[in-house]
Order: sequence, then structure tokens, then C-alpha cells
Amino acid sequence: MHGDRPLTPGQMALLRYIHGYQLATGGVSPSLSECAQAQRLKKTIIFDRLGALERKGAIRRLPYRSRAIEVLTPPSIPTIDGAPLYAVHVVLSRSW
Repeated sequence: MHGDRPLTPGQMALLRYIHGYQLATGGVSPSLSECAQAQRLKKTIIFDRLGALERKGAIRRLPYRSRAIEVLTPPSIPTIDGAPLYAVHVVLSRSW
């Protein structure tokens, strides 16, 4: 699936985020900034994880293009009524 090296939990979390984002937006990939904000990490760490995902064969990036990420080995994404869980708007209510 991902070559001889399994994905780290951080890499898998990023891969799930990217794939869920693509499912929710009709195939558009998130920007580096959006990934960093969603994962609560610095952009340099996201950049490094994207490189690791590419080396491990989980994604392919097109050079010199933003938002150009192809997920080669899609992870399982939980869904609610067919919508990816990352895209489902959650309304929390408190009952005091």
C-alpha cells in the first residue's frame, strides 16, 4: 500500500485531511496554509509530511502548481449520510 514503510500517525492524519477535503470540495486540494491550520502545525512541518507522503507513494504532487495533490492510496474516511466527516457541519448544544 505505502511501500515498505508504514505511514506515521501524523502522516496518516494529513492524508485523511487531504482526502476528506477533496471529497468535500469536488476534488480541490487544500492549500499548504489550510493543511497547517487544520492540523495545528507549522507550514514547514506540513511541507515535510507532504514530502514523506510522496516518497512513500501515498500522494503525487505536480511541481510548480498550488493545490495539485493526487491521493494515490485513499485512506478510509468516516462519512455521515454520504458526506465526509471532515465536511459535516457540527452544531453543539448545551443543556444546562
